[in-house]
Amino acid sequence: MTLNQLQYFVRVAESGRLTVAAQSLMIAQPSLTQAIRKLEGELCFSLFEKSGRTLTLTKEGREFLSYAREVLDAQIRAEAAAKRIFRESNGLIRFMHTEPTPRYYIPDLIRHFLSLPENLNVRIESDIAGTGKIVDALLADEIHFGFCSDPVSEDGALDMYPVLDQPIVLVAARGDPLCSLSRVSPEDLMQRPCISYASDSALRHQLDSYCAERRIRPDIRYCSSAVQINNLVARGLGWAFVVKTDNLPLDRISILNMPELNIRRTTYLAMRTGRSLGDAASRFRDFVISEAEADRKKE
Repeated sequence: MTLNQLQYFVRVAESGRLTVAAQSLMIAQPSLTQAIRKLEGELCFSLFEKSGRTLTLTKEGREFLSYAREVLDAQIRAEAAAKRIFRESNGLIRFMHTEPTPRYYIPDLIRHFLSLPENLNVRIESDIAGTGKIVDALLADEIHFGFCSDPVSEDGALDMYPVLDQPIVLVAARGDPLCSLSRVSPEDLMQRPCISYASDSALRHQLDSYCAERRIRPDIRYCSSAVQINNLVARGLGWAFVVKTDNLPLDRISILNMPELNIRRTTYLAMRTGRSLGDAASRFRDFVISEAEADRKKE
């Protein structure tokens, strides 16, 4: 029994016609007929019965079909795994990161890593996503690493290394009445439009917990990504708690003084627990962690 025979069987079962299946497989119909008969001979039972020009599955054929599909699905997964392993063995590193990281952080990290002699042939692919999507990609082994918030719902499934710590600040558009206050209290925020992160983001959960502790009931009018939140605030659509980064549009928004706001956002280097890493990915993990430790010692 070969994979080709199973593929031919499944295609005939799905089309019900030898001519149609042969065309889709781009083989001659006699060759397809011979392959099916040979498979039936090896199995010692019939897979199809004829009804005019249509082939229908026998009882045994219907039962065998699910197993044939499982084998072919496993083949597809094996081929995908082989491609991934090949890429990794040739020095490809894939990661995703969230938006609220400083704009210099990821580029500088990559530049310094690739400047090391042992990494001259390493290639890197990166993308931007929310913590939830990053976690999904990590658990599916679609990426090696994620730079993201701590997803508490995946406790034990991921290894998390803190690499970056940023304050969360209160911002409003220049000219907003809040800007006239020397210090802003939680009460000042009540009944004023608020802009926040998507409800399924880890940062939103952190902010919701903070607001609950301080008995702040924000009137959230809009939810969006980090970059878009800054634009919405700048256009006067409401105040927001945001991660303080070097790309805040301070020519259009103001950071307000709110003494009670003493929370910070920690970015972690995340990877799936037990994930097998190639040499390049292992060096990248160690490099990121060592850089984070060096930065903490400077503080």
